This record gives sequence, structure tokens and C-alpha cells, in this order.
Amino acid sequence: MNVKKTSFLFVAMLVLPLAISFAQNPIDRLVENIEAYHKTYPFEKIYLHTDKPHYFLNDTIWIKAYGLMDLGEENSAKTTSVPLYVELLQQRALPYVSRIIIKLEDGLGQGDIVLPRNLTPGVYTLRAYTEWMRNFGEEVFFEKNLWVGELGDGWTFEESQPDLRLNFFPEGGYLVNGISSMVGFKATNARGKGKDILGYILNSKQDTVLRFESEYMGMGSFEFMPKQGETYEVVARSSEQVSKKLSLTNIQEEGIVLAIDTYSDEDLVKINVQHNIRFPSQQLHLLIQSRDKIVHRIDFDASKKIHEFELFQDDFLPGIHTFTLLDEETRLLAERIVYLLPFAQGKANFITEKSTYSAKDRVRMDIEVMDEFGSPVMGNFSVSVTDAYQVMHLDHAEDIVSYLNLVSELKGVIENPGYYFNQENPHAIKYLDNLLLTQGWRRFSWENLSKMSDDPKYLVESGLSLSGRVFRANDKPVDEVHQLTMLVQHFYGGPIIYEGQTDSLGNFTFIGMDFQDTVGIYLQAHLEIERRRGRKREVKRNDLEIFEKEIPEPRMASLVGLPTGDQYRDFDDYIVTVKEARDIIEQYRRGRELELGEVTIRGRRSEPFPDNRAIQYNNNPELSMVVTDEFYGFQNIYQLIRGRFPGVNVVGNVFDFVNPPAILMRGGQIGGSGLQGARIFIDGMPVDPLWAMNLPVPEIERIDILRSLSKSSVFGADGAGGVVNILTKGGNPNRDWSEVDVLGNATIVSQGYAPIREFYTPPAVPEINAPFALDFRSTIYWQPMVQTDPRGKAFIEFRLTEGSPDVRVSLEGLSVKGEAVKAHYTFKVSD
Repeated sequence: MNVKKTSFLFVAMLVLPLAISFAQNPIDRLVENIEAYHKTYPFEKIYLHTDKPHYFLNDTIWIKAYGLMDLGEENSAKTTSVPLYVELLQQRALPYVSRIIIKLEDGLGQGDIVLPRNLTPGVYTLRAYTEWMRNFGEEVFFEKNLWVGELGDGWTFEESQPDLRLNFFPEGGYLVNGISSMVGFKATNARGKGKDILGYILNSKQDTVLRFESEYMGMGSFEFMPKQGETYEVVARSSEQVSKKLSLTNIQEEGIVLAIDTYSDEDLVKINVQHNIRFPSQQLHLLIQSRDKIVHRIDFDASKKIHEFELFQDDFLPGIHTFTLLDEETRLLAERIVYLLPFAQGKANFITEKSTYSAKDRVRMDIEVMDEFGSPVMGNFSVSVTDAYQVMHLDHAEDIVSYLNLVSELKGVIENPGYYFNQENPHAIKYLDNLLLTQGWRRFSWENLSKMSDDPKYLVESGLSLSGRVFRANDKPVDEVHQLTMLVQHFYGGPIIYEGQTDSLGNFTFIGMDFQDTVGIYLQAHLEIERRRGRKREVKRNDLEIFEKEIPEPRMASLVGLPTGDQYRDFDDYIVTVKEARDIIEQYRRGRELELGEVTIRGRRSEPFPDNRAIQYNNNPELSMVVTDEFYGFQNIYQLIRGRFPGVNVVGNVFDFVNPPAILMRGGQIGGSGLQGARIFIDGMPVDPLWAMNLPVPEIERIDILRSLSKSSVFGADGAGGVVNILTKGGNPNRDWSEVDVLGNATIVSQGYAPIREFYTPPAVPEINAPFALDFRSTIYWQPMVQTDPRGKAFIEFRLTEGSPDVRVSLEGLSVKGEAVKAHYTFKVSD
């Protein structure tokens, strides 16, 4: 038997270099250290609301993200992190199946993951985290188990695991002879799932001292007072295992017991402190922490053997509270976690225009969100409408309320977390207390204070970031600051230019970048050196490396939150119809695809491809310049050609990306009735001057100039002011792609924020050329951004499918104060 024991240890107070008066006592310094830690390391929470709990092959996971950060205030603040990394993992292992980056704005974001076609049915895990959350370890990441596969395929998650594991957790930390203590216990199978048990405690004479029985998910509690000189044995059994014997050990001769009662009186928190220590310390201190803040402190005389206190529950905010008992030297004596006011949560009403609906009907639904007192709630919510026959919603599954208020606060797996927040459940508060008696330690532990000796390793990201280093060819570190120019090239739209510099050792990080989808990034490093007569020249003599973003290792797998095979309704005629419709659609899709066999082509190109980039002037410009590596240090085309061609003048600031400079030929002018500036072409195609300005010089092969009217007239009006044709290496049809990379340049394909897609609903009347019209979608409607007004009201509209005999509406979200709200509504559709 394992007994959770809190040893006498000093809480380190020398970890913070605080300027504290010598007059302060140790407990005051500890309080300051705790508050300083919470300010330096505010705790961040992420929650993902998905449209449903399980998915079919070739399905789409629709996601709404919510982010909060506890800053020691009454209400949780919206997180300031912007990139949110969301990964779909199989068996909680890398490499990931799919990965997107959701852009959080004011703590809210949305995205979707299209499931790859080649997935095999099975258990997958949706994981989400920010860079800041990595300071606290992978256990604080958001994780949600999903089943991906056809209806009922392989839903056999519950295996026979007769091995019984039983653990006892004395309240406060340990048992003390002669003092009655509350003892929590938890029985699980080999997979860690709760198993109901019946047990006995026997003394040395094999007399039954106490009988106990689990109340929910293998958990329960009982009062027990060990006697000095006595030994105890535990005998327990479950429905699958006859009996299991354990020794009840680790009973202290002297010690202190902390007891907290939150459910015998709904208005009060009752605190009892007892000890039998012969030479106690002078003072005891009870600290109560919640939401990264010490919310209450009680100091009292340690010479008395028994102390009782009562606090009003309404003086506390709803949520997890940690009661910590210490002596005047800050030795940790006992600790207890409790939950106060679990039913203080918002709710929602759903009103439809009609009492009955038929298939394919359009539904308008009014939504009214209110708090526990009936007052309207403004906030941002996501709403999912699903076919309740196809989508299996488990009772008491995790939702935004249970996750943000309970699951995210504790370590370890919690089964059926929604059970403890059901106001209609008469045992919810008592069973929630059993859970907290037996659950592992919470998110804050005293060892966290040691982090204050160093700065946080991971910072809050205000945007996308990219890191790397400049190094010498022999891989030795550099000792100069290098200038950096980065081009982010979308596969659609214009490029984005970022500039920066390395530190003296060549390291660099670009932060706060903002781009969508997959992009190509080109980065160039150059060094400015002094030359004769005070002239400066930019050269590239070192190499450049871009670091790939590190992916944290996943935690061990867990099957909590998934249905079992006996919950699937395979016998239902409607489910059979849905399966048939899905098969027809899949056959139609496959019928439109043509699979090619393997083809091997051998040969060589005898003649070069024609290069038509300069065909207008027969590849015979008036002036021309080949761009070699000695010119790679120039920032752009304008800086490069300034002063290099007779009769060609560059007018304006060559570094102004808002008002690009102009190229004048034959004394022309910009605007008015005179000649316009020269027209710029890239590979024979006219482009905007800003495009040319963003083109990296190392990508340019040659620059052609047509200065006279006789030459430029072939371009018509575009050539009136002269022509500059930039020929790129990538545009050369005969480019030798085996050429060596140039030092000081690096390229990478990088992932940006996930584009926001709108949920698609098929039209009520199918297109005339549609081969069939079968709409049995399991997700009928998804709206991630539902904003309630000051009256707490909003509305949604959606069209029903051809099936959906039962429709389930699920709402989750946050009020403007950061309070979690969830609600469900179900209505029937007539045949």
C-alpha cells in the first residue's frame, strides 16, 4: 500500500534575490517569494472545443481555441500568447499525423484539421500548447483523446484488467497515532481506470476495525484513528478479483493533522488542526492559495493541541484552493486541496421558432446565456450541432468548465470530470472531495520556487518566430554582428520583408512575424566591413543556419474519455442507412480517380529549352550586367544598379518600401506631361516596383537595360520611359540546379497560421448535374464565433440534413470576465 506522506522539509527562500528587510520573519519572506513566483511565472491554460468527440475517415476536425492566463486577479485574463500549436498524434507518439498553428487574438482562435485519407482507425490525441506553457512541462498541455474510424469499427477500448491497485491518501499527508484522520482511497485496474471495491481494516488480532466501500470510480473515504502499538492490515476485493491484502504502514508517532470540511455545511469551510507533538514550534501558519494568489492567511499559537476555524465560502472565488500548514521556520507540515462552490457556473437557454422539425428544414435558434444568478452574460462562444445518433456524446465527458476549473489544475488522469459539476447530482460535492483527497499534487509545488534563480526558458510569443545562427565555414563561432534580411514569400500574394541583426556570437531570432499557410523563407546574412578612405562594403563570408522548431515529446497514452464497444448502436436501421450512404459517396469519389501504374522514363535532353524571357528584344539589350557573388551584399535591385549604367539614374530612397524609388532614363521625369520612370519587368513580365524591390539580389542572374526609344518601343506604352528587365535564376529554364549554395544564404519552408475556413453546408436544392444528393453529415453545423450582446443573447441559423432524428446542440465558451460556460440542448426531427 502506498501512503502519501509529506516530510518535514524547508521551503527554500534563498531562491529569490529580493531586497527584503532584515526585520521580516521567514513566513513573510515566503509569502513574498510565492507572490513573486506567480508574477514571473503566470499559469496559462488552453482549451479546445471540437465539433464532436469522434470522427470518421476523411473527416474534418473543427476547432475553437480558448486561452487564459492567471495573473493573480479576481478574473482570469485572456492569454497574450498568439501562436498556438495544435497537433494530432497517433498513440501519443511523434511524428505527428497533422499540425496547424492557430492564431490567438484576445485569447481566441479557430482552425481545422482535415484528416488524411490514409489514416487507420484507432485512438488519436489532439494536443495544444503555447511556447510559454513549455516552462511547466508537457503535463500542462491540453490533450484530448479522439476515436477516428467508421461507426463502431474497433470500439473495444475496455479490456479485462483484473489486476487491482489500491492506494490510501491520509488527509493532510500522513496518519498520526491517537488522532482521527480522514483517509481517501482509490482503486484502479492496470490501465489506471477506477474500479469499485469493498474492503476491511483488520488489527493485529485479525478483528475488523473498519469496513469501507468505494462511492464513485473506485474512490471513497473513511475516518480512521490508529492506536499506538497496533498494526493494521487491509483486505479489499473487486468484482473481478477475490481479495487483495495490504499492510497499513507509515503511521507517525508524533505529528500534526489538517482536516478541511467543505460539504457538511454549504455556507462554511470548517478547518481543524490537531497535533500531539511534545515540543511544538511557537506558531503555525495556514496559507490558502487560489488562482496564483494567496487569498487568505491564518496565524495561530502552536502550543494548543486543537484549533478550529470557520470561514464563509462566499468569501472565496469558485475553484481549486490549496490549504498549506507551516511552522514559523516555513517547514511544510500538511497540505490539502479543496474545491469551493463547484456549482457557481453559467448556463444557457435555447429557443427554436417551431416545436417540431422535418429533415432538411431550416432552423433559427435563439440563445440566451446567463450566470448562476440569472443575470445576462456577455461573452464569446462556439456552437456545434451534430446528429446525436451518429455522434456518441458520453455522459460527464470533459468540457470547458471541468477542464479549466479542475483538470488543468491537477496532475494525473480524471475520469468523467463533468460528473462533479452536475447541479442535479446530489453526491457531486462529496465525490469531488474524494477525488481531491486522492488526486496527485496540483500545478504549483514548492519546488517551483527554485525556478526563480533563472529567467524563464521559454517566452510568451507575440507572433511567429524564427531562430538560427551565423557561423564560419569551419563551424567556429563568429565574433561580429551580422545584418540580416529575410524574405517571406507566400505561394500567393506579395512577399514580406523583415530586417534584423545577430548578436556578437552570430545568434538571431526573428519574433512577432505574421503570415498564413505554408511559405518559403529566404534569409541572407551580410557583414559590413570598413575599407580604405572610409568607404564601407557589405560582404558575405560566413554560412547561415536556420533552426527547426523543437516539437515536445508526448506523454504516455491514456484511454480516458473514449466510449466502449457496448455503447455503440449497430443494430439501428438509421445507422445502417448512414453507412450505406457513406459507402456510395466513397465509391463515387474513387470512381472519379484514376490510378496510374508505375512508369520509368529514361533519356536525356539533347537541346536546351528556349529562353523566352528576353524574346521581345531578341536577347540583345543595349546595356546588360551579370550579377555575380560580389554583388550579393546589396539589399535590392535599386541599390545595385545605382550609378552602374550611363544615362540611368535611380531617384529616391532605395530602402523605402512604402514609396519605392524610380529609375529615370534619357532625363525623363516622374509624373506631369514628361516621360514616366522606367518600366520594370521580371523574366519578361511587368511587375510592380515593390515586387522588384523585394527580390533578393542573389536570386538575380542578369539585368538588361533598354534605354532608347527604338529599343524600348517593342513594349509599347510600357516602354515609353525605358525598360529594366530582371532575369532571375529561378526563371531560367536551363538552370543548373546542382549549383552550390552561396555562403550567407539559407532557405526553409515554414508553417504559418492556419487559414480560417468557413464551415460548408450543402445547398438545400442540389445542383442539376449532381450525381446524387445524400446528406447524412454527422456535424450539421459549426459556428466558432458566437458573440452574445449585453442582454446575453445571440442566435444561429442552420439547415438540417436528410437524417438526424435526434439533434444535439453543444455550446461552450467564455464570458468577458473569463468564466467558463457550457450548455447542451437536444431536439427531435420527425420522420
